[in-house]
Amino acid sequence: MVVTSRQRVTAIVIRCNSAKVTLVPMKSGRLSAKTISFDEFRREWAETGYSLAKALNHFLGHMMCWGASGEVSKGLAKLVARDRWDVAPLF
Repeated sequence: MVVTSRQRVTAIVIRCNSAKVTLVPMKSGRLSAKTISFDEFRREWAETGYSLAKALNHFLGHMMCWGASGEVSKGLAKLVARDRWDVAPLF
C-alpha cells in the first residue's frame, strides 16, 4: 500500500497487523523503516491512488543509489515477490 502523510511524505507499507504498522518513508539518503501504532497510522497517513508497482520501482531505484536498512530491503523484496505472483496469473 502506498500512503501519504499530512506533511505530504510518501511511504510504502511493508508490514501491517492490528497493533502496528511498519512503513518506509521516502527521504533523501538511506531508507529506513518506521514502526508506529495502528491508531497513529490511521490519524496521520492516508492511502493514495498511486500505483504500487510504480512506487516500488521508485523506492528500489532510490535504495540502489543510496542504500537501505536490512528491514527495508527485505520488506521491499517481499512486496516485489508478492506483486509478481499476484499479477503474473492475469497474463
